[in-house]
Amino acid sequence: NKADMEQGLDGIKIALKVLSEYYAKADKAHASADGAGGGIIGLLEVVESDFTKGLAEMTATEESSLSAYDTETKENEIEKATKEQDVKYKTKESTGLDQTVAETSSDRSGVQAELDAVLEYLRKIEEQCI
Repeated sequence: NKADMEQGLDGIKIALKVLSEYYAKADKAHASADGAGGGIIGLLEVVESDFTKGLAEMTATEESSLSAYDTETKENEIEKATKEQDVKYKTKESTGLDQTVAETSSDRSGVQAELDAVLEYLRKIEEQCI
């Protein structure tokens, strides 16, 4: 993880500093180990470079993921608000349609009763005429 990479990078930098200072001393008590010291320092520099690159990639990935998460969260909030409004309007529309159906049914019942009365009256008139 990021904290481990940073800690490892700090440790490598400290090791490089200590080794560089040790091999830079003028007393040369370590003259026979100069070649090995240079190899170790070179290896640590490569490791430092790899850790730095890995840390940069990890940071970029985290930032990209965070950005994608924020974008998705905002899109979800907008979509949720839109759907909630749709539900509100459709509920209102449904209530209005239910009321219209009730009124139309009532009107139809009234008209049907009127038609039945007119037909009954017509039947009585026809009976009288025949």
